[in-house]
Amino acid sequence: MTLPHRPSRILADLRALGVAPGQTVMLHASVKAISPVMGGPNTILQALLDALTPKGTLMMYAGWADIPDFVDELAADEQAAYLAEHPAFDPETARAVRDHSVLAEFLRTWPGTRRSHNPEASMIAKGAAAEWLTADHALDYGYGAVSPLARLVERSGQVVLLGAPLDTITLLHHAEYHARLRNKRVIHYRCPLLRSGSRVWVDIEDFDTSEPHDAYSLEGIALAYLAEHPVPQGRVGDAASYLFPAAPLVAFAIEWLEKHFGPVDLATIQASPG
Repeated sequence: MTLPHRPSRILADLRALGVAPGQTVMLHASVKAISPVMGGPNTILQALLDALTPKGTLMMYAGWADIPDFVDELAADEQAAYLAEHPAFDPETARAVRDHSVLAEFLRTWPGTRRSHNPEASMIAKGAAAEWLTADHALDYGYGAVSPLARLVERSGQVVLLGAPLDTITLLHHAEYHARLRNKRVIHYRCPLLRSGSRVWVDIEDFDTSEPHDAYSLEGIALAYLAEHPVPQGRVGDAASYLFPAAPLVAFAIEWLEKHFGPVDLATIQASPG
């Protein structure tokens, strides 16, 4: 029998990667890629918290697994049923999406975790800066200027990938928000929220962050950054892992997006004769 990775091994790997006391870190992880760990997924989160110490903060994207943001696309009778009975978003109980990692739901239910109140772009955080990161998250443009992502950048935080694909870096949506893009599309959707104890359907405005992103991908942005700015890399358990600095990554992504996909093709202008 092959022993699962011990907690001490995961902690040592995280420290070797560069996760350090006092940092503010946004996590993307694949439990499967890390491979079996003694104690299961909780051990991975505990190792991160131990590496950060109580002075640090761990953050993840949570979203809302049951968000009915598709309600306006339904037939009239189906739409009426949703509008009449779909439960409101409750930050205390709404399940995290599982598309990126099962760890989001584990962290959401961890004692002391804080959660922002934007249903689609909801973020969760545990640690010294958790309350500050998640407070007053704007409903409109939830990846933008008034968001936990903006505060992660302000705090000179890090983005750690533990076996997660490069296209899962949620922070790059913050760069898309700021970048002047040729195909930037505003969308509206309705969502049920709790207001003074009552369920109210609220219209929310945002930029479309669904795939495909024009002719680029989030992975492409991350690869371009890695080609020019080497970052700490290593293995945590069996997972290929990276530690990106949040502010430089966003600054690079904005410049890269505007150069290649901005309103004016700057690359073509610069290549033109004369």
